[in-house]
Amino acid sequence: MIEKRLTALMAGTVLLALTAGTASAYLPEGKTFRERAGSVASLTVADVASDPAAIALKAAIAIAPAKETFLEKRDRAAMTEFYSERDYKPVWVNDGRLTPAAQAVMARIALAAEDGLDPAAYSLPAKTLGSTAPLGPDLAAAVEITLDRALLTYARQAYAGRLDPAAVGKLITIKPLLPDPVAILASVSSAPDAAAAVDGYNPPHAGYRALKAALAEARQQTPADAPAPIAEGKLLKLGVSDARVPLLRARLGLAPVTDNPDLYDNALAEAVARFQASSGLKADGAAGGNTIAFLNGVGKNNTAEIIANMERWRWMPRDLGAFHVAVNVPEFEVRVVDDGKVVHQTRVVTGKITNQTPIFSDEMESIVVNPSWNVPASITMKEMLPNVRRDPSYLSRNGYQVLARVGGKVVPVSPSSIDWSTASARNIQIRQVPGDDNALGSIKFLFPNEHAVYLHDTPSKSLFQRDSRAFSHGCVRVQNPLDFADVLLTYEGGWTKQRLRKMIGGRESWVKLPKKIPIHITYFTAFVDDAGKLQTRPDIYGYDARVERALGL
Repeated sequence: MIEKRLTALMAGTVLLALTAGTASAYLPEGKTFRERAGSVASLTVADVASDPAAIALKAAIAIAPAKETFLEKRDRAAMTEFYSERDYKPVWVNDGRLTPAAQAVMARIALAAEDGLDPAAYSLPAKTLGSTAPLGPDLAAAVEITLDRALLTYARQAYAGRLDPAAVGKLITIKPLLPDPVAILASVSSAPDAAAAVDGYNPPHAGYRALKAALAEARQQTPADAPAPIAEGKLLKLGVSDARVPLLRARLGLAPVTDNPDLYDNALAEAVARFQASSGLKADGAAGGNTIAFLNGVGKNNTAEIIANMERWRWMPRDLGAFHVAVNVPEFEVRVVDDGKVVHQTRVVTGKITNQTPIFSDEMESIVVNPSWNVPASITMKEMLPNVRRDPSYLSRNGYQVLARVGGKVVPVSPSSIDWSTASARNIQIRQVPGDDNALGSIKFLFPNEHAVYLHDTPSKSLFQRDSRAFSHGCVRVQNPLDFADVLLTYEGGWTKQRLRKMIGGRESWVKLPKKIPIHITYFTAFVDDAGKLQTRPDIYGYDARVERALGL
């Protein structure tokens, strides 16, 4: 007697109805798979007579759900191709019982929460099916397809994420590749270790694996583990007395003092400076608003933030490049990585909230020494023209040229020949010639892309001392660009620091890189540092909030 129906299969066509140790297939129309599929599956009496399990599986795959999504249709086509090549012989059910590989795949998918995924998204057959009595052909086919669909969905989401990056932000132009569903079924079903094959669809990057471990640790925290927050207030610095000092000392692991416990002493200033350095803050030893905010973030439960960042790892290319450049926008840092090791790291300035740096991957192709700056139309309209209208000498004083179309050609013209009251970016181009005041500084790094952004030097060095460095119009300014260039050109071979520096101050010169260098503009607000400590950064563009909301975290 069937007491409870637990799993809906085939989009409502087949339901597995289970009792203690028994199972049966429930077909709402009271027909077998062969009768339901009719001519769609091109079945013959000989087929049924020779292999009832194969014919049931073939017919089951042929039945399309009433409302079939694109991905469901894609998966069903993949199952047809996969099983047709093996004469519709099942891979997860043998002699009416789940195979060891099937049990291993189900056990691994059941751990999806550890991967930052949702186990409820993968409908799995009950692991006890067939343990008491062998499954009949129809139910065996339903189990086979149920596990196929769960595996294909898990592998796809583990590999490429659950969200479309473009839906999170229009300036996120990473395009994750979906794994081939036929290859998924073939590789996992034939793998010596099926669970390991399933796990392999998760990102291979060390950064992802470290976040997975951090997620497990975060889930072990209880509300009582979260430390009391430090209240905001005036700047805490050496020599100041404040009631918040004892709590600050405790948060930094310093022993309490009995003599003048509210005094901000040398030991506390040094501990604050160490914390600031480890958090990417200016290590001045004074606890201001930013430092207090970062301290209050330490120890809180970051489960949702970690999962959001694990999702973004799934959008990244599987192969970042043995030698590559990685800019992390919320961290305001750029790293050069060689064979998994950071060989150079420095600060960067990234786009303002109103002029965000896009998130994407590309290849660096060339370096320009003593670059000119062709002012983008948006900056011309919003900033340049108002300045010129107020001060006609603005352009010449700052080393800008004006180009206009004359006789069908774009040529330099005198600024005084332009009627600035009616001028627009449609009929003029403003260009800043190379020099000490050039907005791009002495060098820029090009990787042609749809956003027209690049890395470059800047004369505005003071901004690198700020904790939050979102000040640019979208491009990425590099703090030590010549040192950065040295590392890149050393990889290319044949270059020395002296050779590059001799070029500074001359005419504009292009260096084409013989080997293109992968570059990744990323957005990770949570990551694990070299000491194994979870680091978090402010969600400056709001991407965490959007990902968390979309995933229901």
